[in-house]
Amino acid sequence: MNSFLESLRPRLQAEPYASVIVVTGNESADLDSIVSALTTSFFLSLLLVNKDKIIIPFVNIFKADLRLRSDVDYVFHITQINPDLLFFRDDLPLLEKLVPKNQLSLFLVDHNKVTGTMNSLANATVVGLLDHHVDEKMYQETANPRRIEVVGSCATLVAKEFLQNALDNDRSDQDGIPHHHDDANDGHPHPWVRHVARLLLGPILIDTMNLDPAMGKVQPLDIAMADLAFPLTGLTSKDELYRKIEKARLNTSKIPFYDLLRKDYKEWTVVQAATSQPIKVGMSSVVGLMEQYVERDGKDLLHEKIDQWAKERELDVIVVGLAGDDNGKFKRQVIVNPMVGFVGDLGDRLGHVLDLKMERISLVDTDAFVAKGGRAFWQHNFAASRKQVWPAVEKLLTQPEERRSGLVNQANI
Repeated sequence: MNSFLESLRPRLQAEPYASVIVVTGNESADLDSIVSALTTSFFLSLLLVNKDKIIIPFVNIFKADLRLRSDVDYVFHITQINPDLLFFRDDLPLLEKLVPKNQLSLFLVDHNKVTGTMNSLANATVVGLLDHHVDEKMYQETANPRRIEVVGSCATLVAKEFLQNALDNDRSDQDGIPHHHDDANDGHPHPWVRHVARLLLGPILIDTMNLDPAMGKVQPLDIAMADLAFPLTGLTSKDELYRKIEKARLNTSKIPFYDLLRKDYKEWTVVQAATSQPIKVGMSSVVGLMEQYVERDGKDLLHEKIDQWAKERELDVIVVGLAGDDNGKFKRQVIVNPMVGFVGDLGDRLGHVLDLKMERISLVDTDAFVAKGGRAFWQHNFAASRKQVWPAVEKLLTQPEERRSGLVNQANI
């Protein structure tokens, strides 16, 4: 794997007219996005049809922020990946130069629409797409493959699209994948298999909470791809791998709350139904519950950092989703923090979304927070992550009230 990565920057210099495919995950740049981009780019590089192209795995954060992702650091350690060889947001100027020359195309993983930080590359053709979020109906004429499916992890789709196909074809040239010996792998016909299998298995386990059906995330394909990858990893226990990655992910003790808000973050701009006014919405996913950070930092500091991040991103409203352990049980919480008056009722409305099963809590309440419409909740639908909460927020902001039937309990608003 590292020999593939080591070749990329020298090739960009030596082959200035080569076609380049940038494989990018979403702007939260979590373990699933990063691994999906890395493994997809590697598999694409093995296809004979791409032999003259440069395939670049892109991590959609600044390089300095990789230190905030301790789970990624652990997975890179056990797979011997050198993160210095990857491409980050710092490298965007290098890639932007290729767009007007029609040398650059995109392959999206873990999202299905070019937005936000990648807007400078939006004119590039999207040639492939693997995702498990709501289908934005984009790139239907250009993306091949274009696979959007409800699964727990995007890495599951990468395993299905590429790893299984390679193994099903007995690693022959029938599928365009030649032998590629770049690492020791105990004599396996494809020396890269162990590293790739370990990379893919990690996010599949993490995103499905160790394939636990009770958590409402795992799908049959996640289980099938975990069963496919695990025997190839050389590891003795899926449970042990899950525990070690999860332990690394949950260790936020030394990460400032401001950095936690930035760590796993997405934003959108939508048009408000009532006023036709654009609204910029940010959503941060934070590991740990409010109690942990109130005890460590105090609620005033939490509000200060939430407001600071929202102002830096020029947001109209920020929603913070927290998730962690509470006396041995997995729990979720949500903070809705309006920054402008015309979205001041969003918290109350989100609190009555039936599917989310919200319960109002006052742990982080201050007079100023409540007065501007700020609200905090227990979210008793533990299976609903940002992927499910965002569509509810979007509907509340963009759909006329008469079209929200069934979304909220109108009697309580």
